[in-house]
Amino acid sequence: MSTNITDFNNLLERIAVALESRDQPRVKQGFSDYDQKVYCNVTKGNGDGWYSLVDDVAMTQKPVFRGELVSIGFPTLARRGQDVRKFHLVMQTDDGTVTFESGHDCFFSKTILAAFALSSPEMLSRPIQLATYIKQLNTGDKTLAVSLRDHSGNRLQSDWTNDDDWKAIAMAAMCNVNDAVASR
Repeated sequence: MSTNITDFNNLLERIAVALESRDQPRVKQGFSDYDQKVYCNVTKGNGDGWYSLVDDVAMTQKPVFRGELVSIGFPTLARRGQDVRKFHLVMQTDDGTVTFESGHDCFFSKTILAAFALSSPEMLSRPIQLATYIKQLNTGDKTLAVSLRDHSGNRLQSDWTNDDDWKAIAMAAMCNVNDAVASR
């Protein structure tokens, strides 16, 4: 008989949590007062990583962002007179579309690609949270790192090494993001 009461109490607790979470206010997506193109670079970002350019001056932004995935890609762009391949993460917020740009093979990009490659399209079809932080590498250098969370606040897996098959990882990530966007 006590097992049934315990099971019943557990069920009531789960129902209470579900009802509480349903009544929570909707969290605003995006950043406040943020530009539509965000660059990801630890040295150019005034030590905080993400920045936007205002009259060619780097303006540091808040380190947490929330929005829905639109696409990822690897465009070739002109930078300082040379064509370079970049990584673009495009996300939709309540205020519009934001593009995050970083090097195609930097820590930030690889972490996102590894996480998206291992995440289901269903999970990626809901809002994602990105939080940046500065990571010290084994070499002593500092780099911009990112922690990814799904819509429920669970960490998205993103373990990787430089020796991983990045072409396969990038393809899997792009497929998962494309499937997520198509399923909405």
